[in-house]
Amino acid sequence: MELFERNPAIFLLVSLNYLLVAAALYHLVFRSDYTLTQRLLWMAALWLLPGLGILSYWLVWYRRAGRL
Repeated sequence: MELFERNPAIFLLVSLNYLLVAAALYHLVFRSDYTLTQRLLWMAALWLLPGLGILSYWLVWYRRAGRL
């Protein structure tokens, strides 16, 4: 917990990122209609591109669902 004591903002942002990635992965696995290949590509994007991966996943999902 030394990171939290020294830089609480960074710790909270990293924690928030992992919570959002976990929520997106849950949605990707249990609620989406993507093929296996598309799901694996999205999983890689979510873990490798911290903020951009989450934002792009939800934007693409809302476009496919016709909400945007």
